[in-house]
Amino acid sequence: MAQVAMVMNLDKCIGCHTCSVTCKQTWTNRTGTEYAWFNNVETRPGQGYPRGHEDQEKWKGGWRLKGGRLVPRSGGRARRLARLFANPELPTLDDYYQPWTYDYENLTTAPLGDDIPTAPPRSAIDGHPTAVTWGPNWDDDLGGGPAQLAADPLLARMSEQVRLDYERAFMFYLPRICEHCLNPSCVAVCPSGALYKRLEDGIVLVDQDRCRGWRMCV
Repeated sequence: MAQVAMVMNLDKCIGCHTCSVTCKQTWTNRTGTEYAWFNNVETRPGQGYPRGHEDQEKWKGGWRLKGGRLVPRSGGRARRLARLFANPELPTLDDYYQPWTYDYENLTTAPLGDDIPTAPPRSAIDGHPTAVTWGPNWDDDLGGGPAQLAADPLLARMSEQVRLDYERAFMFYLPRICEHCLNPSCVAVCPSGALYKRLEDGIVLVDQDRCRGWRMCV
Protein backbone atom coordinates (compact mmCIF):
# COMPACT_ATOMS: atom_id res chain seq x y z
CA MET A 1 0.00 0.00 0.00
CA ALA A 2 1.31 3.44 -0.90
CA GLN A 3 1.48 6.15 1.77
CA VAL A 4 1.51 9.80 0.80
CA ALA A 5 2.65 12.47 3.26
CA MET A 6 2.42 16.22 3.61
CA VAL A 7 5.30 18.03 5.30
CA MET A 8 4.85 21.36 7.08
CA ASN A 9 7.91 23.54 7.62
CA LEU A 10 7.49 24.91 11.15
CA ASP A 11 10.27 27.42 10.53
CA LYS A 12 8.09 29.10 7.91
CA CYS A 13 4.69 28.89 9.62
CA ILE A 14 3.73 32.38 10.86
CA GLY A 15 0.43 31.38 12.47
CA CYS A 16 -1.75 33.23 9.97
CA HIS A 17 -4.54 30.58 10.08
CA THR A 18 -5.13 30.81 6.33
CA CYS A 19 -5.10 27.00 6.13
CA SER A 20 -7.58 26.82 9.02
CA VAL A 21 -10.03 29.29 7.49
CA THR A 22 -10.05 27.73 4.02
CA CYS A 23 -10.50 24.25 5.48
CA LYS A 24 -13.35 25.51 7.66
CA GLN A 25 -15.10 27.11 4.69
CA THR A 26 -14.76 23.93 2.65
CA TRP A 27 -15.52 21.13 5.10
CA THR A 28 -17.26 22.35 8.26
CA ASN A 29 -19.40 25.30 7.21
CA ARG A 30 -22.69 23.46 7.60
CA THR A 31 -25.22 23.37 10.45
CA GLY A 32 -24.04 21.10 13.24
CA THR A 33 -20.33 21.57 12.53
CA GLU A 34 -19.97 25.10 13.87
CA TYR A 35 -17.55 23.98 16.59
CA ALA A 36 -15.43 21.72 14.36
CA TRP A 37 -12.09 22.73 12.87
CA PHE A 38 -10.47 19.88 10.94
CA ASN A 39 -7.40 22.08 10.47
CA ASN A 40 -6.15 24.46 13.15
CA VAL A 41 -2.89 26.15 14.11
CA GLU A 42 -1.87 26.03 17.76
CA THR A 43 0.65 28.13 19.64
CA ARG A 44 2.83 25.81 21.71
CA PRO A 45 3.39 25.35 24.60
CA GLY A 46 -0.34 25.41 25.32
CA GLN A 47 -3.39 23.26 25.84
CA GLY A 48 -4.46 23.21 22.20
CA TYR A 49 -7.87 22.56 20.67
CA PRO A 50 -9.91 20.79 21.98
CA ARG A 51 -8.62 21.66 25.45
CA GLY A 52 -5.82 19.31 26.45
CA HIS A 53 -6.38 17.04 23.48
CA GLU A 54 -2.96 15.41 23.94
CA ASP A 55 -3.72 14.21 27.49
CA GLN A 56 -4.23 10.57 26.60
CA GLU A 57 -4.54 9.54 30.25
CA LYS A 58 -7.84 11.42 30.14
CA TRP A 59 -9.08 10.87 26.59
CA LYS A 60 -7.71 7.34 26.00
CA GLY A 61 -6.72 8.01 22.40
CA GLY A 62 -4.17 6.26 20.22
CA TRP A 63 -2.43 2.98 20.94
CA ARG A 64 -0.70 1.24 23.84
CA LEU A 65 1.45 -1.88 24.07
CA LYS A 66 -0.10 -4.94 25.71
CA GLY A 67 1.79 -8.20 25.63
CA GLY A 68 3.96 -6.91 22.82
CA ARG A 69 0.95 -6.00 20.66
CA LEU A 70 -0.63 -2.67 19.85
CA VAL A 71 -4.14 -2.32 21.27
CA PRO A 72 -6.39 0.76 21.32
CA ARG A 73 -5.98 2.76 24.50
CA SER A 74 -9.77 3.09 24.61
CA GLY A 75 -10.07 -0.65 25.29
CA GLY A 76 -11.38 -3.69 23.49
CA ARG A 77 -14.65 -4.24 21.68
CA ALA A 78 -16.63 -5.07 24.81
CA ARG A 79 -15.56 -1.87 26.56
CA ARG A 80 -16.33 0.26 23.51
CA LEU A 81 -19.71 -1.44 23.12
CA ALA A 82 -20.58 -0.64 26.73
CA ARG A 83 -19.81 3.03 26.09
CA LEU A 84 -21.48 3.28 22.72
CA PHE A 85 -24.38 5.49 23.82
CA ALA A 86 -22.72 7.31 26.74
CA ASN A 87 -18.95 7.73 26.60
CA PRO A 88 -17.43 9.89 29.36
CA GLU A 89 -14.09 9.92 27.54
CA LEU A 90 -15.38 12.06 24.67
CA PRO A 91 -14.79 15.82 24.71
CA THR A 92 -17.85 17.98 25.24
CA LEU A 93 -18.79 21.17 23.43
CA ASP A 94 -17.09 23.17 26.19
CA ASP A 95 -13.83 21.30 25.49
CA TYR A 96 -14.06 22.46 21.88
CA TYR A 97 -15.70 25.88 22.34
CA GLN A 98 -19.09 27.50 22.22
CA PRO A 99 -19.19 28.80 18.62
CA TRP A 100 -20.49 32.31 18.18
CA THR A 101 -21.29 34.94 15.61
CA TYR A 102 -22.21 38.61 15.97
CA ASP A 103 -25.51 40.45 15.79
CA TYR A 104 -24.58 42.47 12.72
CA GLU A 105 -28.21 43.42 12.14
CA ASN A 106 -27.98 45.56 15.25
CA LEU A 107 -25.36 47.67 13.47
CA THR A 108 -27.40 48.23 10.34
CA THR A 109 -30.81 48.77 11.94
CA ALA A 110 -29.86 50.79 15.03
CA PRO A 111 -31.58 54.21 15.09
CA LEU A 112 -29.58 57.40 14.87
CA GLY A 113 -28.34 58.58 18.23
CA ASP A 114 -25.39 59.62 20.34
CA ASP A 115 -24.41 56.05 21.23
CA ILE A 116 -22.33 53.95 18.86
CA PRO A 117 -24.16 50.69 18.04
CA THR A 118 -22.40 47.41 18.71
CA ALA A 119 -22.61 43.87 17.40
CA PRO A 120 -22.96 41.72 20.54
CA PRO A 121 -21.92 38.05 20.32
CA ARG A 122 -24.60 35.42 19.84
CA SER A 123 -24.37 31.66 19.98
CA ALA A 124 -24.03 30.11 16.53
CA ILE A 125 -26.02 27.14 17.84
CA ASP A 126 -29.17 28.63 19.37
CA GLY A 127 -28.86 32.32 18.49
CA HIS A 128 -29.04 33.48 22.11
CA PRO A 129 -26.65 36.09 23.56
CA THR A 130 -23.46 34.46 24.80
CA ALA A 131 -20.20 35.31 26.52
CA VAL A 132 -17.04 34.67 24.50
CA THR A 133 -14.67 32.81 26.83
CA TRP A 134 -12.76 30.35 24.65
CA GLY A 135 -12.00 29.54 21.01
CA PRO A 136 -9.84 27.29 18.84
CA ASN A 137 -7.04 29.87 18.65
CA TRP A 138 -7.66 31.53 22.01
CA ASP A 139 -4.03 31.09 23.12
CA ASP A 140 -2.54 32.66 19.99
CA ASP A 141 0.98 33.97 20.60
CA LEU A 142 0.78 33.20 24.33
CA GLY A 143 2.93 30.06 24.27
CA GLY A 144 5.52 31.53 26.64
CA GLY A 145 3.08 32.48 29.39
CA PRO A 146 2.92 30.57 32.68
CA ALA A 147 -0.80 29.82 32.34
CA GLN A 148 -0.36 28.25 28.92
CA LEU A 149 2.72 26.36 30.06
CA ALA A 150 0.85 24.81 32.98
CA ALA A 151 -2.05 23.78 30.73
CA ASP A 152 0.13 21.83 28.27
CA PRO A 153 -0.32 18.10 29.08
CA LEU A 154 2.97 17.22 27.39
CA LEU A 155 4.88 19.33 29.91
CA ALA A 156 2.95 18.21 32.98
CA ARG A 157 5.51 15.54 33.94
CA MET A 158 8.54 17.77 33.51
CA SER A 159 10.34 19.30 36.46
CA GLU A 160 9.75 22.99 37.15
CA GLN A 161 13.27 23.92 36.05
CA VAL A 162 12.92 22.10 32.73
CA ARG A 163 9.57 23.81 32.12
CA LEU A 164 11.06 27.22 32.82
CA ASP A 165 13.97 26.55 30.46
CA TYR A 166 11.50 25.34 27.83
CA GLU A 167 9.42 28.49 28.32
CA ARG A 168 12.40 30.75 27.73
CA ALA A 169 13.55 28.79 24.67
CA PHE A 170 10.43 27.89 22.70
CA MET A 171 7.26 29.42 21.32
CA PHE A 172 6.18 28.00 18.00
CA TYR A 173 3.16 27.51 15.76
CA LEU A 174 1.96 23.96 15.19
CA PRO A 175 -0.46 23.37 12.28
CA ARG A 176 -2.66 20.35 12.98
CA ILE A 177 -4.57 18.30 10.43
CA CYS A 178 -5.55 14.66 9.97
CA GLU A 179 -2.20 12.93 9.57
CA HIS A 180 -3.61 9.94 7.63
CA CYS A 181 -1.50 7.72 9.89
CA LEU A 182 0.17 4.56 8.65
CA ASN A 183 -1.67 2.63 11.38
CA PRO A 184 -4.58 4.88 12.41
CA SER A 185 -6.30 4.06 15.69
CA CYS A 186 -9.47 5.83 14.53
CA VAL A 187 -9.93 3.17 11.85
CA ALA A 188 -9.39 0.38 14.38
CA VAL A 189 -11.98 1.57 16.91
CA CYS A 190 -14.88 2.53 14.61
CA PRO A 191 -17.85 0.27 15.59
CA SER A 192 -19.46 0.72 12.17
CA GLY A 193 -16.32 0.03 10.14
CA ALA A 194 -16.92 3.32 8.36
CA LEU A 195 -13.26 4.40 8.29
CA TYR A 196 -10.71 2.85 5.97
CA LYS A 197 -7.38 3.58 4.30
CA ARG A 198 -7.36 3.93 0.52
CA LEU A 199 -4.86 1.46 -0.94
CA GLU A 200 -3.52 3.66 -3.72
CA ASP A 201 -2.33 6.49 -1.47
CA GLY A 202 -3.01 5.63 2.18
CA ILE A 203 -5.54 8.43 2.69
CA VAL A 204 -7.98 7.78 5.56
CA LEU A 205 -11.57 8.10 4.33
CA VAL A 206 -15.03 7.93 5.91
CA ASP A 207 -17.83 5.96 4.28
CA GLN A 208 -20.74 8.29 5.00
CA ASP A 209 -23.26 5.53 4.27
CA ARG A 210 -21.84 3.41 7.11
CA CYS A 211 -21.03 6.16 9.64
CA ARG A 212 -23.51 6.22 12.53
CA GLY A 213 -21.95 9.07 14.50
CA TRP A 214 -20.64 7.02 17.41
CA ARG A 215 -17.61 9.38 17.62
CA MET A 216 -15.20 6.67 18.77
CA CYS A 217 -12.79 8.02 16.15
CA VAL A 218 -12.61 11.26 18.17
